[in-house]
Amino acid sequence: MRSWTVFLDNALLSLPLVWRVVIIAAVMAAMAVIARRKRFLTPGGIAASVILGFAVMYIGGVSAIVMLLFFFLSSSVISKMARQNDYIREKSSERDIMQVIANGLPAALCLILFRLSPYPEAFLVAFASALAEAEADTLSGEMGRLSHQDPVSIITLTRVPKGLSGGVTVLGFVAGMVSSLVMALLFMGTFGCSFLSVLTITASGFLGSVFDSFLGATVQVQYRRKDGTLTEKSYENGEENERARGIKWIDNDMVNLLSGLFSVAIASSLSLLL
Repeated sequence: MRSWTVFLDNALLSLPLVWRVVIIAAVMAAMAVIARRKRFLTPGGIAASVILGFAVMYIGGVSAIVMLLFFFLSSSVISKMARQNDYIREKSSERDIMQVIANGLPAALCLILFRLSPYPEAFLVAFASALAEAEADTLSGEMGRLSHQDPVSIITLTRVPKGLSGGVTVLGFVAGMVSSLVMALLFMGTFGCSFLSVLTITASGFLGSVFDSFLGATVQVQYRRKDGTLTEKSYENGEENERARGIKWIDNDMVNLLSGLFSVAIASSLSLLL
């Protein structure tokens, strides 16, 4: 299937290296300005996004940056809409440097392997799967917060506070599946791929978001306030909260990174086997 961005990729690759670098840098600068004005990113997040975005566009061309920008813009807008007066999560809707790395690094690594590995198609599918997982995780979490049903722990099936990692809802599951499918279809429209690859991306992206919830309910660190309620914030109002469970260094950013790598492993393995 022929990509709708193929002519832009060919045009970019046909330019001298200096002009390619200038164009990519200009695109990244424009996106940085927009991100800051809309308060999608912190200054550190902008720096990380520019570096990752430059690498993605340089290696993967216009097709790759279209997918990355779609994830960034859609997830940022939805996070802005859903996270009002967040009482549980440690970070706000403005993504910082660690959030950008956690969500974008697995995809960027896949593009590097796409150029260096003897199995380029497998890692190109894995690139899309990493973004599908990040999109599914973001949308399932934020849409789940809007659900009229209380979330339940993915492990114990008991009710947990809205916004607490490890909690799932039917609406969140549906949002995760649909958003993963959207990323797979976008991959088909940009890079061009088979229907089997669409299924692989959709499945691995969704399973990655489920794995994210599993890690959130088991090993991700959570804290207990003095009133007994759970939170992901280690400090509030100048006071340190008591660690209730989980591993101290496994926070939400680390869980996101591990989930992205999990999706990459599933997608690349399925691509090689099928």
